[in-house]
Amino acid sequence: MLSFDISLIVQIIETIVLAIILNALLIKPIMKNFEERRMRFQGLEREIDDYSLRAKELLEKYQQTLHEARSEGLKKQELLKEEARKIERERLQAVMKEVEAKKREWEEAFKKEFEGIRQQILAQKETLANLIIEKLVGRRV
Repeated sequence: MLSFDISLIVQIIETIVLAIILNALLIKPIMKNFEERRMRFQGLEREIDDYSLRAKELLEKYQQTLHEARSEGLKKQELLKEEARKIERERLQAVMKEVEAKKREWEEAFKKEFEGIRQQILAQKETLANLIIEKLVGRRV
């Protein structure tokens, strides 16, 4: 059977002293190191979360700014197109006026030339009539 003598008490005391020494020399420093690591990782996780949130905010701001810039660009593009259309209409009207003026000028010149030819033909109508009759009849009148 078991005998309880002084060696049992000595071994219990040795075990308790060894546990106290190991606790002081190994377990507490290791646990302290684990706790420091845990705290450091928590700090890093918070920092990562902060950076992620900041990155999301910056991305949203960038997208909003990009959207605004595109909208403004489209507005400016439409304004420039409208201005170009206006200039085109003005130039087209100027060209149409110029064409109309040239047309009237040519028409007047044509009328004058036509009237001159008409006057020449009327002046020579007797001679021309005689020539036509001569050709039709075949003899001189």
